[in-house]
Amino acid sequence: MDLLDALRRPEGKTLEFKRDLSSPEGFLRTVVAFANTAGGIVLVGVEDGTRRVRGVAKPLVLEERAANLISDSISPRLLPDIELLSYRKTNVLAVQVFPSGARPHFLTRAGIEAGTYVRVGSTNRHADV
Repeated sequence: MDLLDALRRPEGKTLEFKRDLSSPEGFLRTVVAFANTAGGIVLVGVEDGTRRVRGVAKPLVLEERAANLISDSISPRLLPDIELLSYRKTNVLAVQVFPSGARPHFLTRAGIEAGTYVRVGSTNRHADV
């Protein structure tokens, strides 16, 4: 994936920036919404509004945490591509989610009705029945 190209684009239907994973709920909603809609890429280590690259501390630990969050929190099982991208003297975590043939995906703890999201523009919305 080309990080510089992604940084030129604003957040939208297939691109989301996250500063970090300190509050993973928004990250998980975005992953579910991408899988249920047209797919997309979440870049962790990039600020939302400014697109400033902050990078991530302990990139290998964060990569494992993201994989565990996705595996443990989303049903049915989802297997995105997770990769670390070098940027200057830091790293950005890229999570590429493909449109899924096993839809609908949902946040397991919330259940299928409350935990199913779709992507509308640059937002995640609850899916209707």
